[in-house]
Amino acid sequence: MSPLWRAADEKSWFQALAVLGRKYGFEHTLFAVVPRPGMRFTDAYLHSNYASSWRQTYDERALFRIDPTVAHCLTQTSPFVWSASSFADHSQQEMYEEARHHGLCTGIALPIHGPKQEVGMLSFVCGDQSSRSLTSQVQSYLPMLSLLRDVAFDTAQRFVEGHTESLMPKLTPREYECLKWTAQGKSTWEIAKIFGCSEATVNFHMTNIRTKFGVSSRSAAAVKATRMGLIDPD
Repeated sequence: MSPLWRAADEKSWFQALAVLGRKYGFEHTLFAVVPRPGMRFTDAYLHSNYASSWRQTYDERALFRIDPTVAHCLTQTSPFVWSASSFADHSQQEMYEEARHHGLCTGIALPIHGPKQEVGMLSFVCGDQSSRSLTSQVQSYLPMLSLLRDVAFDTAQRFVEGHTESLMPKLTPREYECLKWTAQGKSTWEIAKIFGCSEATVNFHMTNIRTKFGVSSRSAAAVKATRMGLIDPD
């Protein structure tokens, strides 16, 4: 696992991770982390060597909404060995058939739950192995796969942090102050008095804030900023 520590950039880091996956018999690897609770799944830090056509289909149709491996990793900490039988309803079965045509037949998803409320998974996938065969093999090297998941998460932090920073709304100092006071329950009138400006000026800043956060209310912006760790309402 030392190649992960030595990797100089994201590309070489993920290549090293995929090589380790192949060492355990997996053809495909995916690493994905949603860095903050307030962020969307589409903002996840993600690398995979899945077929690009499958990744495009998955993203365009927002299949994470029905993906049982995602549902498991959001709520559980134990590894999830999945196969065709894991896809229960009709929409999931259709999703599985498409994935199978792209060489994704059975695999194991190892949930990631980080100290800053990060959520994600390290997933290893086989193209033609039966779930029974995979389950029997995984039991023997599950401790190493779990360790690999932890090392991958630790070594990816420098890349995840850069990705997170690029997604954070860029606030001006005055917008930041408006948002902080809003999170503490201050009204437009009260914020205007604190700043020594007009309520129209405060509303101007709040309109910009709502736009940057993609929300329709100042309270929603304050909640989202708090969950992202941008402000501390206390």
